[in-house]
Amino acid sequence: MNKQNVDTPHHKKNTTLIESERKDKTMRKLSILLTLFILVTAIALSQTVAGRYKIEMNDPIGDVQENDGKPGKDVVKISITSDGEKLQIITELKENVSYYLKDQLAGPVIEIHFNTDNNDATGGIAFWGKNKKGFEFQMNLVSCIKYKGGLACLGALEGKIEGFVSSYSIYKYEQDKKMPKSINNAIESTQKEITGKTVEITLPYSEIGIKSGSRIRMFIRESDSTFDDSSYFPQVFLIIK
Repeated sequence: MNKQNVDTPHHKKNTTLIESERKDKTMRKLSILLTLFILVTAIALSQTVAGRYKIEMNDPIGDVQENDGKPGKDVVKISITSDGEKLQIITELKENVSYYLKDQLAGPVIEIHFNTDNNDATGGIAFWGKNKKGFEFQMNLVSCIKYKGGLACLGALEGKIEGFVSSYSIYKYEQDKKMPKSINNAIESTQKEITGKTVEITLPYSEIGIKSGSRIRMFIRESDSTFDDSSYFPQVFLIIK
């Protein structure tokens, strides 16, 4: 006599239970993956600032390092505004600029890495920090010291200090390189007298090859901060006026 499989009520019940357990496990896995996706997305968004024509960011006090026992330039706020022809870049320091430069330490306040073509696969790599790449230009906002006999935009000269002035230096990246090449002289690009806590410059669009309507990506680093990711502001996306 041939044996035949018979679907008894008990067998059908077990099969249904197994299928139900499988579906529950699948749903739990999908729920976990969805939660992880939402969490990762939320973290990414919290580390990104986006703006149309203008962005502003605050920065914690005290996140800079001393330089040979002298105070580092502590940025507490930054704003970038586009007006159709140029970017106005303004930084506010915790103390008056004279407090930081009185010991004759001229130099950069912030460094901005520009991704002007929105393609992470083209351009250079930021020297500090991880996975920051795709940049065409770097701009340093510089605080310079005026002397009777000259001007210092890095370090110092001998003589009596007569005042302070803002400037900027531009560097162009090569593909996959970390050390961009200088394409201007900060001493020849000086702009505004600095009398308080604010250091600002205007940067013509032509300096970094952008135009009205374009969307650019930026990473901004506090120059006197640490030499890692914590020295950077959140990633910035800005639509240019």
